[in-house]
Amino acid sequence: MERKIPFIFDLQDYYPTSATGYLADVKSILGRYLKGFFETMTRYLIRNADVVSVPGVALAMYAKDIGAKRVYILPNGISEHFLKRYDGEKIRRKLGYDDNDMIVGYVGSIEFWLDMKTLIKAVSIAKMNRLPIKLLLIGRHLQTGYSLKVKRWLEEYDVKDIATWLDFVSHEEVPEYIAAIDVATIPFDTENPTAYYAAPNKLWEYLSQGVSVASTPIPEALAYRFIRKLFIVKTSEEYVKVFEKIFKSKDKFLDPYIEQILQKRLWKHSADMLREIFRTLKSAKQHY
Repeated sequence: MERKIPFIFDLQDYYPTSATGYLADVKSILGRYLKGFFETMTRYLIRNADVVSVPGVALAMYAKDIGAKRVYILPNGISEHFLKRYDGEKIRRKLGYDDNDMIVGYVGSIEFWLDMKTLIKAVSIAKMNRLPIKLLLIGRHLQTGYSLKVKRWLEEYDVKDIATWLDFVSHEEVPEYIAAIDVATIPFDTENPTAYYAAPNKLWEYLSQGVSVASTPIPEALAYRFIRKLFIVKTSEEYVKVFEKIFKSKDKFLDPYIEQILQKRLWKHSADMLREIFRTLKSAKQHY
């Protein structure tokens, strides 16, 4: 009897730059060397895995182009408590916001794969246009000094006085904070492969609370651009147009279609899909 152990490679990020970014500037000489090393390693693992699992469409195409035998999309999910709707008023009062304030927010790590400068510039333009805008950042850096750049941009674009920057909040509290936001953002830097290939579950966490979302054109967002509450933006001016549009409507109606998608994107469904892959591989890899 010959028994082979199945090998599943879980490709959660574009590892060549996501790993490099924590060690060096990706564009530096050292960064280019490290990226090449991690790229070689990643390609080897993809080609030799029985199955490559990925969270989104961009990484699936990447794995297939390299030569993966089989690729399965196991979506990043949301926890069940995001299915509960909050009105956000408690958080808005806690943070000192007025009823008329337009809250633009971001929830997540403040790291090198973001393009926060374009977003902050947009908030500055909206402020000069006399929109009662406020910027809410929830999260902090992980390892790099990118957050220091964000602090400089807040001062440079004169929005520090209308910005509130909180630390990470508990996972259970996240949907209530999201509900306090009018436009939630996914300001990923599309020129950074870590961001370009990402499949951020914050998209679905934002949408779970009926919040409008402004995202840069990463493939995972483009795949769902038909959703009415999702706006694709490239420039500061395009952000501002979204801010002004949402300010006029303040619409937090949750489309029943989105509710159906959310039900299918719970973590338990991704776990069930992974369990089925295990079962299939176990059956295929046993030779008697």
